[in-house]
Amino acid sequence: MKLDDFNLVADLIGMKKRPREAVWLMEVEGMTGYCAAQQMDISESTVSRAHARFRRAIKQVNTLAGHLPLR
Repeated sequence: MKLDDFNLVADLIGMKKRPREAVWLMEVEGMTGYCAAQQMDISESTVSRAHARFRRAIKQVNTLAGHLPLR
């Protein structure tokens, strides 16, 4: 995933800086939620919730992409 695409989705759902960085570590760097939480010094539950919101947003964007008009 490109950084610009990641940030676009994270911006759309209002993800804050530290959880955003933790989700990036999971999605792109392949870290576990536990390791990302430790590195960002935030709770594992915060990371888990942010990651779940991000994945739901990605799923919705992918679903809508087939229905949006192309210009």
